[in-house]
Amino acid sequence: MADEAIQGYLDHPPYLGKSSHQDNVLIRQLCGPTGRFDYERKMWGTSCEEALRNLIASQKWRPMGIERAWYAPLMRAAQAHRAKAEAEWHAKQEAEAKAAKEAETRKRAVTWLADAGTRPKAKARASFAPAPAPAPEPAVAQASWRDHPEEKKKTARQGPEPTDAEVAECARIGFTEESIAHSQTLNELGPRGSLSDEGRLLRYYSLVFEHDEPVPELTREERRASWSYECRWPLADTADSRAYVDKLNKGAAEAAAEAAR
Repeated sequence: MADEAIQGYLDHPPYLGKSSHQDNVLIRQLCGPTGRFDYERKMWGTSCEEALRNLIASQKWRPMGIERAWYAPLMRAAQAHRAKAEAEWHAKQEAEAKAAKEAETRKRAVTWLADAGTRPKAKARASFAPAPAPAPEPAVAQASWRDHPEEKKKTARQGPEPTDAEVAECARIGFTEESIAHSQTLNELGPRGSLSDEGRLLRYYSLVFEHDEPVPELTREERRASWSYECRWPLADTADSRAYVDKLNKGAAEAAAEAAR
């Protein structure tokens, strides 16, 4: 009987109760911002569970339809009722935020794939071909390499030239030119194959740092169109990945400063 009465009372705000006219000022304050006065029943009430607990604790206000012996269970139930409502509200907010993020993800994927036909694919394919053998250098140039080996190391590039998309993705992630050049000395990035310096670095990055959001399912035609880095899904951007980029950039800057001494 008591449990049913308490639950029914909490399920139908505002929570009305009886009080003396001389206590109206105090009761109005205790009702808080959701307080209201029911002119038909001549009772003060509130829609806030915390205010309900304060009203009962004041002993100046008596909840309508609740016996005095049920006051303590009512206060405990009001606290649990408020906690449940707050948890449901937070869950709803998280679900809405997640749905909005997934919608934005799908939109970015569709836009990325829709623009694939306007990008220079021939240039992207050429960038994966082996670099042509360099022409023999004049004797004077060879002598300058021996006199200043650090200059040759600074300007040398391994592998083919990067595509525009690889350059743009490295810039978006935050890799500096120094860190891209420094990546040539990092064995943990794996074999080069036919990749440019940027492509090798992006491949390692994509394997280590996974997306924290689901990638939408692609059709067969969309998968065929996403063979190269310029058509790939944008790489992850997390706290761990940003820390890695900062560490690599810092290490590259220190190596360049050491070589310049």
